Amino acid sequence: MAGPIRSSEATIEFHRMNVIRVGFGIASLSILTAQEPSKSIPAASPSAWGAKTIQVKYADPEQLRRLFSGQSYVMEADRALKVLTVHGPAAFLKEVEETVKRFDIAPPLPANIQITVYLLAAAEQASPSGTLPPELAALAKELKAASGSPTLRMADSQMIRVRAGQPAEAMGSAPSLPTAATLSRIHLESASVNSDPKGDVISLDGLHVWLNVPPSPESKGGGDVAADVDVMQNQAAIVAKTGIDKPLVVIVRASVVR
Repeated sequence: MAGPIRSSEATIEFHRMNVIRVGFGIASLSILTAQEPSKSIPAASPSAWGAKTIQVKYADPEQLRRLFSGQSYVMEADRALKVLTVHGPAAFLKEVEETVKRFDIAPPLPANIQITVYLLAAAEQASPSGTLPPELAALAKELKAASGSPTLRMADSQMIRVRAGQPAEAMGSAPSLPTAATLSRIHLESASVNSDPKGDVISLDGLHVWLNVPPSPESKGGGDVAADVDVMQNQAAIVAKTGIDKPLVVIVRASVVR
């Protein structure tokens, strides 16, 4: 009975060793497989066909589509959603994307224009230090000819700032003295900047200036001035002159604020 028992034990031991060897082989194969570098996914061929939807922020999708009207690929523009849908090979999709990046840029902001309106009145007596601000000094001779008065003084001024192409309005202050002339109200329909070889020209369209003018024998008081004016940037220009015995001159000066 001892012989068969030993034979069975040997058989069991033989199978156990085979299982161990098989397990070791599987483990070794797993380790070797994990150490092998993974194969990279090949890049799409430039001729591979596909579709892409491109978001457009600022440009017109339809105008962008027309840039490729000579191509035979299908392109769809949706102005409401601001998207451009492109069908074609990968190389063409990339070309459209690069074109959109080049043209889809934010437009420049409208220029801010600063406008100052001055009201000048005849001075009762000359001042040795001068009565006009420095920015109006270049108009001294022209003012004298326009007003007929040897000396003018600053009666009032008002500054407004407006975006190009937009209207603006400003209210003046009440006169401090019953005999003082002031700017009552200023309204501007629009302002625009035009380039010129000598400098920017600022067009003031529909400029309307209301005046608080004390009553006099020649008028019942009040008054207004309306004009369309083109002025060189940072240069003052005479808009109008009113009154005879006590002349008033309305001047405007404009500049672009970057």
